[in-house]
Amino acid sequence: MALKQKKWRGDANCHIFGGPETVDHIIFQCEVARFVWACFKEILGWDRNPMSFDDLFEHWIPLGCKEYNLKLFNFTIVAWALWLTRNKTRIQNIFPRSPASIIYKIHSLLQKWEILLRRPDGGKTEGLRKQLTSWLKNFEESRNQPDDDVWVS
Repeated sequence: MALKQKKWRGDANCHIFGGPETVDHIIFQCEVARFVWACFKEILGWDRNPMSFDDLFEHWIPLGCKEYNLKLFNFTIVAWALWLTRNKTRIQNIFPRSPASIIYKIHSLLQKWEILLRRPDGGKTEGLRKQLTSWLKNFEESRNQPDDDVWVS
């Protein structure tokens, strides 16, 4: 929608899903975003994923919640990685080599940006990075294993 307001001449629909490409769609509802949030759900043991900005700020990180700044910081990194991925695929026609590429990008951004956090929160991203590293290792190992259940005789 914002693209049309800025006189974007391209298609205002998601190139993967086909529906309107809104910010909620890019960050939460597109297949790419849903994959990333499903990974975080598995990595962190969540019971469900955020579905929109309203859901995020009402249920996931409401103002004044415990560790609000750290949760907002982590969300910002995930959203930025999704936005960068969207721009590379949409504008530059560069697609990720693997679905895990976005998780690697998030890991890298966490490592680079954690110095921006104030002292009490600065070291708290290390635990998330370790969980991401472990999950990525397991994910990559599972992708390299032959899956005998794929073929039905």
